[in-house]
Amino acid sequence: MDNKPFTKSPTFTRFIRYHTPYIGSILLAMAFALVIATCELGIIQIILHDSVNALEAVSGNAFDEPVSIHYLQFQRDGLFAFEGFEISLADTSDALKFFLWLLGGMLILVSIKGCFVYGNDYVMARVGHKLAFRLRNALYQRIVFAPLGVLREERSGDLMTRITDDVRVWHNLVAAMANIIRAVVLVVFFVFAMFIKSFTLTLFVLLILPLLAYLIKTIGRRIRGASTEIQQQSADIYSQLKETLFGIKIIKSFTSEQTEIKRFRSINWRQYCSALRRARFAALLPPTIEWLGAVGIATVFGVGCWGVITGQLSTADFISYIAMVAWMFKPIKTIGNVNSALQQCLASAERIFYLLDFRGEAGQQNDTGAHDPPTEKSTEGIELKNIHGTVTFQNVSFSYSQTSENQQTAAKPVIDNVTFEAKPGEVIALVGPSGSGKTTLLNLLLRFYEVGAGQILIDDVPISEVKLGSLRQSIALVPQDTFLFDGTILENIGYGAPGATDEAIVAAAKRANAHEFITRIPEGYAAPIGEAGMKLSGGEQQRLSIARALLKDAPILVLDEATSSLDTQSEALIQESLANLMEGRTSFIIAHRLSTVVRADKILVIKNGEILEIGTHETLLAKGGLYKKLCEMQLS
Repeated sequence: MDNKPFTKSPTFTRFIRYHTPYIGSILLAMAFALVIATCELGIIQIILHDSVNALEAVSGNAFDEPVSIHYLQFQRDGLFAFEGFEISLADTSDALKFFLWLLGGMLILVSIKGCFVYGNDYVMARVGHKLAFRLRNALYQRIVFAPLGVLREERSGDLMTRITDDVRVWHNLVAAMANIIRAVVLVVFFVFAMFIKSFTLTLFVLLILPLLAYLIKTIGRRIRGASTEIQQQSADIYSQLKETLFGIKIIKSFTSEQTEIKRFRSINWRQYCSALRRARFAALLPPTIEWLGAVGIATVFGVGCWGVITGQLSTADFISYIAMVAWMFKPIKTIGNVNSALQQCLASAERIFYLLDFRGEAGQQNDTGAHDPPTEKSTEGIELKNIHGTVTFQNVSFSYSQTSENQQTAAKPVIDNVTFEAKPGEVIALVGPSGSGKTTLLNLLLRFYEVGAGQILIDDVPISEVKLGSLRQSIALVPQDTFLFDGTILENIGYGAPGATDEAIVAAAKRANAHEFITRIPEGYAAPIGEAGMKLSGGEQQRLSIARALLKDAPILVLDEATSSLDTQSEALIQESLANLMEGRTSFIIAHRLSTVVRADKILVIKNGEILEIGTHETLLAKGGLYKKLCEMQLS
């Protein structure tokens, strides 16, 4: 199967589309921002227009006759003229009350603005958390459903970074969109109001905006490039940390601490340099915007002063207009700063989309719940029921492939034209030198990889036509590399059969000869075993893995070096348990210790992906071929 990602639309378009499910919340945030901008304009109107008009009217006035004042006056003539509300001031006391009313109105507007700022921030923070929640679920599901052939090409540290750091960058941007929305709405709202106030002055202001847009775009492109490097280097750091934690015994035994420290410092230094470069570009933008804003304000100030001198503008209109220009450049600065975050986010989005585009395994239910159409969603296939256990390999061939961006190059075959049959209840042993393809052969049975040629059948049903979940439910696996989850002993054994009773779990542990050491632990089956079972010995881990497979009670059993971590005494105990388990089941055993396969019904001797010999222990010894040589090597 072709495991290359699908071809998707450009990153920015796809990035925007991922926010469409939250369009209602975004529109609500924009409505809140409009109220906030109206309050901002109202505050400017009260403080710098109405107050100045009132002060000019009452300053030095003896109140020989009532003074008439217009408040909330927006424009004296024109299409949007609003004379405001007229009030008459009879004396100094009335004037003082008027100013107190203006102060009260301003405080009310500030309170209203604060409430809507809270609403704006909360709505967008909620959108950010929702999106991050769904993205992480979708990314994790892609990893779980991805074929092993795809995952083996990726570094685990890089995948971890995409789910953690890259999603966090996206979440932070969405949460910051509250500021973006307020800034954009305020700029548009104020530009509209400024056009009404003075068309000529506003044209002077707008002449600067194209230059600002060019600077924001140019600097943003460089920030995005540096952000891509930083995220990749973060993946390198994650990978280095993971290798160190899992290989700390090897590092210490070879006294390689200083070597690893130097390697980590080198990776960390590269990220430091990229971060500094991004910081340099990001720091350049705010003062540049501020300087251009000052140029715009200075230009408007000069032209406005000329308007006041020639009588074309009142002092109050002039002051309030200058305040609007200064107020407008503040959100433009915010937009410039947020553009840096947007470019960082787009770099992370590219990495997230790469992982979201992983194809799932054929025949697997793989609906990620993401907003893009799922790449794989198939519920078709045959359910395996009442399995007798006949397993047939017919001319099966397989090779790992190395996938580049535009082509796929086949490697040397790992399995080459293998044919054999396992009858119900038979024990099939696979032996041969390391790297001969034994584990790969059984990986094909579990469909961890898809066969390149030929087919595998269970009870005469091709496994390629079987639902993947049904196939794997019918096979119990004890892998060579034991893996246990960070939880209790009870939870790890019960992982093989969700919903199993405690009694069934204890019975499985007894059959795997694990019950005795479990009961010696003070907490017994409730004992936590640590990450990857680090609190247990290798033999204890292997016995729990066997108990987990026993509990599954599947009709087909795969034992890949299942006794490799056991000492001689423990192995002897488990061999008896395994013999009882394999009775009536079709079992496949991979073992380098040939003493564990002497009672097998059929032994397959494999070398370089081919079956060289088939027979029982006695018949193969009599042939004097590779099997006999392997036995003699172990005995010697």
